[in-house]
Amino acid sequence: MNSIPLATIVGLLVALGGPLAFALLKSRNDDAPINLTRQLGSMWGLCAALLAIVLVWEQRPPASLGIAWGHYGAWATGTVIGVTMIIITILSIHLSLQRGQAAIPESSAAGVKRLTDLPLWGRYAIVITAGVTEEILFRGYPIERLQEITGSVVLAALIPLAVFVLGHLGGWTLGHLAGVLFGGVLLTGLYLVTRDLVACMIAHALIDTSIIFLPALLRRYGNPPATAKPIRPKATDVSS
Repeated sequence: MNSIPLATIVGLLVALGGPLAFALLKSRNDDAPINLTRQLGSMWGLCAALLAIVLVWEQRPPASLGIAWGHYGAWATGTVIGVTMIIITILSIHLSLQRGQAAIPESSAAGVKRLTDLPLWGRYAIVITAGVTEEILFRGYPIERLQEITGSVVLAALIPLAVFVLGHLGGWTLGHLAGVLFGGVLLTGLYLVTRDLVACMIAHALIDTSIIFLPALLRRYGNPPATAKPIRPKATDVSS
């Protein structure tokens, strides 16, 4: 293994260590409303710092972390994946309500409420921020640099994926992290296949748009808790 450039070490600390440290601090007060200024400022600040490292310190182009223009096929793939996940979300809510179950699983209810309590512009800001900054911090930069360092695409994919899941600890339960893991695997796979970070940004943003329209769906259909079906007495139990 060749010596690792200091710029790359610092870049990986910013990309993976920054969001994880922020998530651990945030997890100490899971029930508090989302602080949009802190949430947006921290993620965009980390992203700006990382891009500065890439462009100024490493002196490498955006293409070195998967950002390039004109990969329309990859962008279309990201769009299809994102739209498919939106459809699955809507169908899942519909089927849950048809069965008399809660539209939002109990493990995710508190975290979803914190998001849906935000004003509409705040939810748009969260979606755009997550779609852009998380893909740069958790996918494009660390996968490319870790693969250069280790020579292993498996390690390069798994390490950022693990940090991505842990980075969602704040405000969420362990049950919800299973969904985060699924989304992380999906987006990581998309990046490894296309090597196009814009495709991942499109898919990620579309997947997260559920928090924008979710309040309207819940207002229309309600979010009834799961209730046990009434037990009907058998014929032999009925007194004559």
